[in-house]
Amino acid sequence: MWYVMQVYTGTETEICEKCRNRIMEEGEDIFVPLAERMTKVRGERTLVTSRLFPGYIFVETKEIEAFHARLRQIKAMTKILRIGDRIVPIRPEEEERIRCLCREGHVARYSEGYIKGDTLIITEGALKDFSGKVKKILRHKRLIVLEVPLLGQMVEVTLGLGIVAREGTEEVREIRAEGA
Repeated sequence: MWYVMQVYTGTETEICEKCRNRIMEEGEDIFVPLAERMTKVRGERTLVTSRLFPGYIFVETKEIEAFHARLRQIKAMTKILRIGDRIVPIRPEEEERIRCLCREGHVARYSEGYIKGDTLIITEGALKDFSGKVKKILRHKRLIVLEVPLLGQMVEVTLGLGIVAREGTEEVREIRAEGA
């Protein structure tokens, strides 16, 4: 089961490595979901990775209480998210949705697609087999902001998306995989 741990934004990778090296046991995984995006570096478009959920680390374990006890060895602000006073895993459908986005190495690959009417059609990348609510598309920055559920709340995530063509209206209501 996946659990979510909150840390100070910007320290995710460092704390994740400390947990891996010091307290992670066999059968557990600790990771920071990443997203590829295009950005300009010295005038050239370059593929970079950024945190998909800034300020959060994901923990995969069957024994969260034992992990939580070992977490005290890490001298940093860490807080496993709870609902009420219970540590709860993310819902299975939320885990599946994140797995769908971040397949290899917990990285959401850069996507490309085109707009036809009011539908965004993805031809390649992490969003190819994904469907969800589009919050906004930043075409010139080659980004898309989606709403995805996490611990029962809708959370905005920003992913890399290149629009290679556009037909019809500007408004996009949902993502649809090619041929769907």
